[in-house]
Order: sequence, then structure tokens, then C-alpha cells
Amino acid sequence: MSNSFQHIYWVIGLLFFQLFVIDVIDLGTYSSFFTPLIFSYVIFKRKLETTVTELLIFAFIVGFLVDVFRNTIGLNISVLLLITFLRSRILNLISAREDFDDNIELNLFNIGILRYLFYYGVVLFFHHALFYLVEQFSFVHLFSLLSKALINSLFALAILMLFEFIFNSNK
Repeated sequence: MSNSFQHIYWVIGLLFFQLFVIDVIDLGTYSSFFTPLIFSYVIFKRKLETTVTELLIFAFIVGFLVDVFRNTIGLNISVLLLITFLRSRILNLISAREDFDDNIELNLFNIGILRYLFYYGVVLFFHHALFYLVEQFSFVHLFSLLSKALINSLFALAILMLFEFIFNSNK
């Protein structure tokens, strides 16, 4: 399967799962602690050879689609563009760029479980923290914001690892 078609399938699948499974779950007063944002995965799993410009365009498209369907008016676009721009810096936290092959996707089976947990854990936490910060547009309840970001990042990481085992384990 072509790599671009594979990314389109991931975008459609994750967007569908986000909108019709995760966003529909209602836990009452605890619903704000279970709203993991998993659609950013399609951006961060891209190969290292992908240029920043291509990633930013892809992030804009994904953010736009999510904003249209979730009615968040630019919130996801802005957060995804910022996180996408910081992707290479976050990768440098894990290890040197020479440790990764430029032609592989950054998934669980290619980079190893520890790097996967650290990379996606950091990326998802920043994504959630920035999302809630821009949504709330205040530092008043910073502890609540960070705890929501941490809990939702852990839920998102667990969901994405499950997807990795289901869809990528046969490769």
C-alpha cells in the first residue's frame, strides 16, 4: 500500500474513532478527565525524512478536519502546528538523530518500547497541555489543567499502543 494512502487511512480511522467513540463517551462530571486526543499520532509517526514544511501542511489539514467536526474553530490547528514545529526538538530529547533511520516510521516496533513511551508520552502531554491551555486561556487552574493533560495523555498513549499492536504487529 502506498505510504500516502496509508496516512489517509490513519487520518480517517483516528478521526472516526475520536469523533464517534471517544467524544461520545459520557462520564458525567469526570468527562473532562477522559477526552484523549489521539489524532496527532498521524503527524508524529511520520518518517524523519519528511520535511517540516510537509509536516506543517499535513498538521494544518488534520487540525482543520478536527476543528470542523469538533466545532473548535482553530483550536486544534494552532496546537497541532505548534507541536509539529517542535517535533524535531522533542526527538532530540530522546536521542541523537543518527540513532533513527530516516526511512522508518516512528512506531512501537521500529523505535522500541522505551523510546516509544518517552517520545509519544512527551508529545501527547505537550499536545494535551497546550490544547487545554488554549481552550481555557488562563493559568488560574493550572494544577487541574496539568492533571487533565497527564491523565488524558496516559489514556491516549494506551489507546495508541493498542492500535499499534492491532494494526502494525504483523509487519
